[in-house]
This record gives sequence, C-alpha cells and structure tokens, in this order.
Amino acid sequence: MTLSASLSALDDAVDAAAVLGLDTSRARRVLADARQRLGFEGSAYVLALVGGTGVGKSSLLNALAGGVVSPAGARRPTTGTALAWVAESARDETAPLLRWLDVREVREHADGAFADVAILDLPDVDSTTPEHRARVDELLPRVDAVVWVADPEKYRDAVLHDAYLRRWGPRLARQLVVLNKADRVGADAERLREHLIASLRAEGLD
Repeated sequence: MTLSASLSALDDAVDAAAVLGLDTSRARRVLADARQRLGFEGSAYVLALVGGTGVGKSSLLNALAGGVVSPAGARRPTTGTALAWVAESARDETAPLLRWLDVREVREHADGAFADVAILDLPDVDSTTPEHRARVDELLPRVDAVVWVADPEKYRDAVLHDAYLRRWGPRLARQLVVLNKADRVGADAERLREHLIASLRAEGLD
C-alpha cells in the first residue's frame, strides 16, 4: 500500500470514529500535516536532533559537519531556536519545506554524505523557557526521523523519558537513541549503555 493510499484509509477510519462520536481533532491535524509534507517536491529527508540542556546536540551536529554549525558552549540553554543544516545544492528545494516547518535559521554545506538530508538542531526539551519545549512538540510530527540525544548525566531524565520517549516513541517510525559523551566516563560507559537499553525496552522501545 502506498503512503497516499494509507492516508486515504486513515481518512475513512477517522470519519468512522467521528460517526461514533469520538474526538478526531488530533487525528485530523496529523493527517493534514502528513498531506502537507507529501506536497513538497524533492527528496529532502528531515532528521531532528532532540534532547535536554547540555547533552551535546549542537556538538553532535558540529561533529557531523566537521566544523562549527550550531553554537555549543557553557552557557545554557544554547539552543533556543531550531536550526537547519542543509546542502547548498538543495537550497531551493528545501526552502519551501523549511518555511512550512518555520525554521528560519539555516546553515549550508557543500554536497557530501548528507546532500539529501536536512538536519535540525532543536531547542532543549527541558529548557526553563516553555516556548522551547512547545517548539519541539510542534516539529516532531512533521519530521521524517528523530535522534534522541542523551548523555551520562541525563540519560535517565524524567522529561526525556516521560514527556518524549514514552509519548512520542510509539508514534515515530524512524528514531534512534544516542548516548553522547560516553567516552568521558571510561569503564562506566558500557554499564550506562546497558542501563539505557534496559530502560528503553521497559518502555516498549527496542
């Protein structure tokens, strides 16, 4: 079944639910987002880096880029708005998509391994600024894949697990959890990794 056919089937299911008197407002918003996402030309794949304050989302993006793309520093939270890293050759193709996502801060790179990928560095999910978390919640249903970034200090963080992994994990088709900065804890790295894996499995995420 194609994606378009799947959306049509979901339309029928939502209509049936409405007849039964069920609240279908959220389902209709999701369907509308999916149809809008399909309406953009090209093959740009949107990958979002998501995590808490200081876990190293920006540093991870900088490592992928081989240089400073997103500021990373001691002052927290550093990531206050969503930032996109895209290929120069995909500038025109991705511009309408980024406008739809309302991502205004864009950094470009020469074509390479990430030529067809738009990587987003999102605001911190545990920021003391409510708008930051609201922005993440707004973008998650619209991206193609998510990398959840944790570190040895925050890999058990309640906000990450309760508000995001448990809530969004079952809804996202493509996602990955990264334990960043593991090299800083030496021999404890493997123990922390196993603990994180066990926690994810307990939450129904493999």
